[in-house]
Amino acid sequence: MRSRWVGLTVAAAVGAGIAVLPTSAALSRPAHLVLAIAAFAIAMWVFQVMNNGIVSVLMMGLMILAGVRPALALSAFAGAQFWILLAVLYYGFAMQKTGLAQRLSYYILSLFPATYQGILWAFFLIGLILALGIPSTTVRAAIMLPIAWALVQTLGLGARSRGTALIMLTVVEMAVFPGLAFLYGSLNGLVVEAMFEAKQLPLSWGSYGMVMTLPTLLMSSLMVLVNPLVLKPEAPLKVSAGLNREKLRAMGPIKWNEWVTAAIIVVSIAFWATGRIHDLPAVVVGMFGLAVLGLTGIVGDADIAGGISWTLLLFLGGVFSLASVLQELKLTDWLAGYIVPMAGPWITRPLALVLGLVLAMLLLRFLDPSGFIAISVLFLPLADSIVAAGISPMVVMAALLLASAPFWATYENFWVAMGEGITFGQAYSAGQRARLASAYAGICLATVAVSVPFWKWIGVL
Repeated sequence: MRSRWVGLTVAAAVGAGIAVLPTSAALSRPAHLVLAIAAFAIAMWVFQVMNNGIVSVLMMGLMILAGVRPALALSAFAGAQFWILLAVLYYGFAMQKTGLAQRLSYYILSLFPATYQGILWAFFLIGLILALGIPSTTVRAAIMLPIAWALVQTLGLGARSRGTALIMLTVVEMAVFPGLAFLYGSLNGLVVEAMFEAKQLPLSWGSYGMVMTLPTLLMSSLMVLVNPLVLKPEAPLKVSAGLNREKLRAMGPIKWNEWVTAAIIVVSIAFWATGRIHDLPAVVVGMFGLAVLGLTGIVGDADIAGGISWTLLLFLGGVFSLASVLQELKLTDWLAGYIVPMAGPWITRPLALVLGLVLAMLLLRFLDPSGFIAISVLFLPLADSIVAAGISPMVVMAALLLASAPFWATYENFWVAMGEGITFGQAYSAGQRARLASAYAGICLATVAVSVPFWKWIGVL
């Protein structure tokens, strides 16, 4: 309890300190106050003063008092991403409740060696394949994490053991990073496309993939290889080769509610994968899918309250809203004014430039929980100078994208927060998360450094 009050005091001091500073001529007074409120909320999240969802609600309330339009401060709750998140969280709950996730976990184990490396390589492949059809990392994580959690329980690994933490955190990474290999393999691709369009720069699936695919696959592979060394499990897995097939047989035929859940998920994946054909909002299929789950009784009345983590939903809703507010009030333009003078001298030194951008991205993600703002702040001011120096702007974007999902703190990474929600905090400790987050940062720096000769070889650097 004492640590909470210490954290609250620090957060209040940070927020108040920024609020009383003279307002910059480049900022409106509401924008200045939002900067102070965001700093206050981030400090609250860092120090875990209270429930993360409640902090988000408080942040939105303070922004309204600061002069932000209520419709803007609460905008995420009317946005498609929030409702996609809600629907797919119930998909994950349905997979667990019906036993479908457990059945899938046995099937996965039957195809790959029953070792930690075998499991991690399996999820790498799953993440890569799903990315071809599902651009939403949130959707991929909501499909993969329940399967991984059921698998962990099947293996009998203890709550917050190193083995459990290794599998769950690596699965989060495999839901996020393999998708960066393709232009539409993650929602970041849509952000990249919009920024290239704004700067009138050419971009295609091929030009994106030429720069991004190999570095992405390299970084994801290094995670699978390095993570078990950083977070070494207590003991090797002891699973007989035929155990998983026996478990599958013991479960009997697939039950009707498993078929319904599987059908909803398959239809949803097909819907998301063919979005460019039917041109319907991605959220629609989730709304109908949830209705079918309710109609069939798979999601009952009691499950609405306890089936998913509302802390997670409130937390992410606040984070999404904050991103919209920062853009609307032009705080990103104000921050950009500090970027060009610092980065300009490094443009003629490509290795130093891209490594510096990785470090800058990792640092800015402490201030930008979404990552989208940090990407635009670091890319847009530099784009013209980069092109003038004969460097492909995709090289700069590649460094930013590979460093876009750190997770030293839960609020930095939506999908780590989702993992905590799905497992009710039993998957990994804060210390375990920090160790793999540091490994990720090192792997990212190494990947970008190794990619520089490759980028020079293909003529983009």
